[in-house]
Amino acid sequence: MRKIIFFLFLMIGLLISNTKTIAQTDTFPDDFCISADEYQLYLLINDYRKAFAQTPIILSKSLSYVAKTHARDLAGNFNPDSSCNMHSWSDKGKWTPICYPSEQSKKNNVRLKAKEIIGYPSEAFEITYWSNVENPAQQILSFWCKKMPSKNLLLNLEEWDDVIWNAIGIGIEEGYAVVWLGKMVDNEIETEVCGTSTKIVNKSSPLYVATHIQENLNNSAVYYIIIGSYNNRNDGINAVNSYKEMGYSKTILVESDNKIRVAIDYFTDKNEANKALKKYAQKFKGAWILVI
Repeated sequence: MRKIIFFLFLMIGLLISNTKTIAQTDTFPDDFCISADEYQLYLLINDYRKAFAQTPIILSKSLSYVAKTHARDLAGNFNPDSSCNMHSWSDKGKWTPICYPSEQSKKNNVRLKAKEIIGYPSEAFEITYWSNVENPAQQILSFWCKKMPSKNLLLNLEEWDDVIWNAIGIGIEEGYAVVWLGKMVDNEIETEVCGTSTKIVNKSSPLYVATHIQENLNNSAVYYIIIGSYNNRNDGINAVNSYKEMGYSKTILVESDNKIRVAIDYFTDKNEANKALKKYAQKFKGAWILVI
């Protein structure tokens, strides 16, 4: 049987832009999960990275939702004879439609679809695949591995050498396969595999860290250096991600007394916390210590 494969890859330069005006258009359905095939492709990608001494990428519930949504949109609405390529989005969903690359702009940017659709906190990059025959996960990955642009993207080679992927999403639908890669840690804690008891836990999520930090520190008293308070969790999580992106790797969300706060650092020793507070207070006015 003749195989027809249509492959596109996205190679977009890093661009600093204001994305605060993009509104999330969707929420996770209660029964959201990834399929067994999608889970297998996720595992194969990380095995492939391991073979090249690259660290595994954490599965992202948010990016997986966007990947599945796009794969379904492509399966139902994509016209390969049009001038729009497979990074395009139809006018059949809650998102803003786009014919890529002709309609690409700052206001309607394919890199920001994950932020628009489900609130993923930064731009993300996509690899797509289509075949008109059965497409097991190994076949999909093998095809991507043979194409230098997609191989470089998956293995952080060449222009992606200084990029760290902190999130990956997988979607497969009717011959279409989509992978989304993101630099920012996803806020969502876990992703379920359909029909199984398997849950992939995102231990880098600010919510997971905040929930488990005292448990990990043997329930010792923790001294948090607080630099901000927020009215809602999402604003706090976005602040955590922003500070981590700036290099403050220990930034976490702290929820106590019905208040949502962001800590730039934390300690189990009071003297160390007091010394650190003096340092942080020079950059963050009003910084203070919360003991839990």
